[in-house]
Amino acid sequence: MNTITVVDARMGRGKSSAAIRYMNRYKGAKRFLYITPYLNEVDRICEQCDFDQSDSDYMSKSAELKTHIRHGKNVAATHSLFYLMDEEALELVRANHYSLIIDESIQVIERLNVTDKDFALIISQLADVGENGVVRWKDKEYDGRFCDYKELADAGSLRMIDSALLNVMNPDMLRSFDEVFMLTYLFDGQYQKAYLDFFGFDYRIIGVELDEDGYRFSNAPDSPPPLDYRNLIHIVETPAMNKVGDGKFSLSKNWFTRRGYDHPDIRALRNNLKKFFQGVPGGSHDSRLWTSFKDARDKLTDRRTGRFRNNFLQVSARATNEFRNRTDIAYMANRFVDPNLLKFFSERDIEINSDHFALSEMLQWVWRSAIRDNKPINLYIPSSRMRELLIDWMNSTSEGGQSVEQ
Repeated sequence: MNTITVVDARMGRGKSSAAIRYMNRYKGAKRFLYITPYLNEVDRICEQCDFDQSDSDYMSKSAELKTHIRHGKNVAATHSLFYLMDEEALELVRANHYSLIIDESIQVIERLNVTDKDFALIISQLADVGENGVVRWKDKEYDGRFCDYKELADAGSLRMIDSALLNVMNPDMLRSFDEVFMLTYLFDGQYQKAYLDFFGFDYRIIGVELDEDGYRFSNAPDSPPPLDYRNLIHIVETPAMNKVGDGKFSLSKNWFTRRGYDHPDIRALRNNLKKFFQGVPGGSHDSRLWTSFKDARDKLTDRRTGRFRNNFLQVSARATNEFRNRTDIAYMANRFVDPNLLKFFSERDIEINSDHFALSEMLQWVWRSAIRDNKPINLYIPSSRMRELLIDWMNSTSEGGQSVEQ
């Protein structure tokens, strides 16, 4: 394959519009698979580019995707369908010389939630661990309760590091395409970049530009015009509301783990969340959204009333436009790179900038809200570290820059 092209540009800069222009320009000369988290974006690509999609009632979507590729059709699909592509599908991709365009970040690596006993059973009896921690399943006919892990192993995606199992996307998923475009933002802080470096991919970083015919891919890094989000994102600056998050590691995953439901810090956060939501003039259930780590959700939800439980959206949420009407949002987390993933990449001396990672993850979540339509939002973000990262970013975008100050 050729060098991967990373289109690193701010939200709303026209990345998908530039991709549509590119695909329509080369339709007939190239074959395309466009993947996106959003079903409505699949429909948009099919409408504007005359692509096919998998929507059959009589065969699985993954089987239908193979049929489309076998016949050389241009296809739009979701990220979830892309992950189901097996070796047969990749062989069809190679034979028909497809180009791949990835809208928004894909999940190239994740730590799997497996108990100590299940981990021991898998490693000692069901699978072998080879070079670089690659896990291979012993019994090809296995159909027990660990089938999901077997499927990952069969796809070459299951790896072990220390006492953890990781799902690492098979690099052949990208190598099988003639060309790959990744449409993203703040690439430098993402697992995607570390993944490409780990597996030795060559890549170049470009942006988008606007001409008389609309948006198109540029030949240089992005140079966006200034956009002052400080007039749209109204951050709670009340010292009493933010005191609980003053420490560098306050509201981190381990910080929550060490504190129970009745801990004074947790009680303070619960009360602050209530004050924030109920203090917004005109606020209602339909305007509210908040997040934290999965294990912290019950700690921050009132056991007696269950207040705001249904306004929770997981901290890693990506593939949804369902909450773009929410204007009162709370980010109750302090993000750091998973130590197991950090160790995985460090085996080849690859580092991940913790602040860039935290900012990238936070912006992905915040942009599930009304800000994605350039509508004003109220934001409670008690972690001083996360709040300062966001404020620095807003200041940089208002001056036309994209860097995170160190």
